[in-house]
Amino acid sequence: MVVRPARPDEAAALAALAVRSKAHWGYPPDFVRRFAATMGLTADVVATNDVQVGERDGVVRGFYTLLHRGDVVVLDDLWLEPDEIGHGSGRLLFEHAAARARAAGATVMEWEAEPYAVGFYTRMGGTTVRHTESTLGRRLPVMQLRLT
Repeated sequence: MVVRPARPDEAAALAALAVRSKAHWGYPPDFVRRFAATMGLTADVVATNDVQVGERDGVVRGFYTLLHRGDVVVLDDLWLEPDEIGHGSGRLLFEHAAARARAAGATVMEWEAEPYAVGFYTRMGGTTVRHTESTLGRRLPVMQLRLT
């Protein structure tokens, strides 16, 4: 897998990928539709933020978004095509994101975790530091990774 900066014209395809990834976990169709409606990944967002895609043979297979906030970098997205889940692509993208955050001078990377991905994030070294209410009415763990 090759990681490269996302292009603004890929925003809609990346948002659709995120929806497919969310649906992989067996959520009811109504929940997936509500999730899709909250995806704010636009061309402008891609153009003005640190969005990286992982591709294989020229085909995008996953992506992540980092929001740089000084010492803390927020991992706002980390999504994979469903058939990539469990094959090392998530680890590659997560480690790439952590390296970019570290290179930017951040000491902590933080994210709201998809509940089904908490085990993955724990294996990546993340720890739950608090919980928050999501826009979809769920209580989500907020996890972080110390980068120093």
